[in-house]
Amino acid sequence: MPVRTGHATGISRENAEPRMRDRKGRRGAVPRTSPPGRARRRTKASALLRESTSRRMVAALASASAFGIVFTTAPTASAVVGGAPVADGERPFVVQIQEQGDDGKWSHYCGAALIDSRVVATAAHCSRFIQQGKVKARLVIGRADSTTSGGTVVTSDHFSVYSHPDFSTLTNTDLGLLILDSPVDQPSAALPPLRTALQPGRPLRLDGWGRTDLNDEKKPSRLQEATLPVNAFDTEGGTWDKEFICAGTADKYAAPGDSGGPLFDPNPSENAAKAAKAAKAVVYGLVTGSTNTCTGLFTNLADPAIWKPFREPLASHGLSHVIPSEPPAQPPTPPKQPGTAHHALAEASG
Repeated sequence: MPVRTGHATGISRENAEPRMRDRKGRRGAVPRTSPPGRARRRTKASALLRESTSRRMVAALASASAFGIVFTTAPTASAVVGGAPVADGERPFVVQIQEQGDDGKWSHYCGAALIDSRVVATAAHCSRFIQQGKVKARLVIGRADSTTSGGTVVTSDHFSVYSHPDFSTLTNTDLGLLILDSPVDQPSAALPPLRTALQPGRPLRLDGWGRTDLNDEKKPSRLQEATLPVNAFDTEGGTWDKEFICAGTADKYAAPGDSGGPLFDPNPSENAAKAAKAAKAVVYGLVTGSTNTCTGLFTNLADPAIWKPFREPLASHGLSHVIPSEPPAQPPTPPKQPGTAHHALAEASG
């Protein structure tokens, strides 16, 4: 059965155009599938642009579409470099989106996060291919080892797909929501209050499946997790949206194709836990790509603007509560009271 797509105002049904475009109508691309500095391009005369395309190269080539350069490939298997295996049941909110091949077998497609019992968040550049019918997908929730039969499986005829209508590789818009017909019996993660600022150096976790070494094509079946520090983000003169999150080190990072995977805090602060109404993991971002100066670029889920086109679709499903709340208002600072010395001086002068 074909996957259902969103029809609510602000989220358009995908047409037959296979290429992703940014808000200026230029052709976009999926995040890179090669190490930084190794992206290449080929013209239409020689071959289609290979999947190994960095986000920085995407920015440089966006205006070259008139010369026949096209971006049509979907994300490939994910990886977390520098991570360690995750135990069964440890991260039940981390979702694996699987795609079915021509041989009928299922394999890893993208990462995602369960942010409500009926809502899965992933990258828009993942969800759009599902909307277009180019990928037959299913959701595997609460299963750390992809070779086992545990967890919950949701097939495409039991969820609807919504993608950010203004998705661009250069802006903080790489978000897609998969809304389930029925709640799943798996613990979900929380989202941070809107406008939450992450300070450089703060450690967060990244989870994903796939290659753990760029030089080895073998992919582990078990979910991997790495601890990444938040880094100051260089927008390169305004090329990139300042709302992005940058995280990772030279030996721990989101590897090629680790799209849609969650960047989260498993032990949130008291304020974050209070906002989530439970002491659960808080997902701050989703893997979107990289730049010349940022090893790991993440969609920022605390950005108020990214949720605007999803308000009506979520409301139509009775899920308005999924959108993060504004941070709690701080109590006003009480006015300073006059000191006793001032009063004494006034009395003496009277």
